[in-house]
Amino acid sequence: MDVTLSSRKLRKPRTSDALLVILLGTIWGSAFIAIKLCVFEVGPLLLGYLRVFTAFVPLALYMWWRGARFSSDRRDWMLLIAMSIMNTVIPFFLINWAGQHIDTGVAALIMGMGPLLTLFVTHVTTSDDRFTMRKLAGMLTGFCGLVLIIGTEVFAGFSTSLLGDLAMLAVIFSYVLATSMVRKVRSTPKEAIATGNMMISAVILTPIVFIFETPSLDNLTLTGALAILYLGVCVTGVGYLLRYHLVLSVGQNFMAMGSYVMPIVGVSLGAIFLNEPLSPTVLIALALVLAGFAVAKPAA
Repeated sequence: MDVTLSSRKLRKPRTSDALLVILLGTIWGSAFIAIKLCVFEVGPLLLGYLRVFTAFVPLALYMWWRGARFSSDRRDWMLLIAMSIMNTVIPFFLINWAGQHIDTGVAALIMGMGPLLTLFVTHVTTSDDRFTMRKLAGMLTGFCGLVLIIGTEVFAGFSTSLLGDLAMLAVIFSYVLATSMVRKVRSTPKEAIATGNMMISAVILTPIVFIFETPSLDNLTLTGALAILYLGVCVTGVGYLLRYHLVLSVGQNFMAMGSYVMPIVGVSLGAIFLNEPLSPTVLIALALVLAGFAVAKPAA
């Protein structure tokens, strides 16, 4: 079944779409603890490559099963290359690197700021999702949560932990800008977008891994291997398919609401499995981020 994107129109979100957003946010939130379990064993660059490779195989099989095909449109391929760099290559390295220096809950909370940035990006890139005072109030409320997380480290001095926070901020910008390109792809179905993303990313990452690291799996444990498999198949493979399905069906803003489920899952899993503290600062920041969503969320 080859459904091209040029024939897809946005529709109003349904209950099933809301459930998919919750599932997507849960998958995203669980990624941080999985990264913690394997990044120290293989390193950030190799982990990014392994994640891309383990996602590509099932995505390619799924694309074949669905009968989807790559487009011959040169513009689509240029967009796919740009999306692969901004949506996979850069974020995967930065997330993996930051995962060595900041708590999973903090990483998830910072990523939870994505929807607020999405509101601005859709304002300048679309004609049907403009700024309102309600949305602006939500952005400012959520931004206060972000400042609360990184503000103490800013005043304490330029630290490794602060660099981890800034890396996660760069990830947000990269993801949001890449996702804004999805609807501009004219004739490539979502299955081929996800598969092409992994294929292009693997081609880019292969020489980078061997130039900047000495790839080795000598320190990889069974737990680490299972974490990598989960990151590739579930977080990346299933997560990317869900993301593109939602963006092309109900829009980027509605899909981005999954980022507000993500910090809840990330903070909770970090506290349960890694004994990371649920400090008052983290809890207040979480409340502010969620309050920002409640104020700024787009109407269904």
